[in-house]
Amino acid sequence: MFKKLCSKKGFSLAELLIVIAIIAILAGIVIMNMTGSERGAKAAKLRANLVTFREAILAYKADHGHYPCAPGDYNTSGDTTIFKRQLLWFTNKDGRPSQTKSATYGYGPYLQAFPLEPFTNSTRVVIDQSHERVLERLKADVYRWSGATGGWYYEAKSGNVVANLGRSLNLPREYTYY
Repeated sequence: MFKKLCSKKGFSLAELLIVIAIIAILAGIVIMNMTGSERGAKAAKLRANLVTFREAILAYKADHGHYPCAPGDYNTSGDTTIFKRQLLWFTNKDGRPSQTKSATYGYGPYLQAFPLEPFTNSTRVVIDQSHERVLERLKADVYRWSGATGGWYYEAKSGNVVANLGRSLNLPREYTYY
């Protein structure tokens, strides 16, 4: 009675469009989840690097009696290259760095590698020798500072160090407040 006009098997255009739409929705969900996990991983790395950096500064002070670049330190000029060497190499009592350990250069090293600020992949350091703020005030000031471009902000008088993210990187306020 009823005859099949076409005996070919396949998918209709509507079925194909539905499958493509479902795949696109799933791909969008996966991409959004991956973006969030990358930022979360960078935030966790930032916290870990800050802890390491702050502990190194405190260990330096315990050995030398003052923070790097503070009055009484070899690097009172606040030279960033010398600052990094003070934490990565051996130092004498005054804070003068040396690559080799000896009877004179018996302190440190305090870091195996200088910590990376993960949002900008920077090891740049801004050394502030003029202020002595409590950590919470320093965090608020650095957040307000629109000239921040990544890396670290180190205050020599207090020994405080924070991520130098500011508002210019369009990151949530919480990252500067670690």
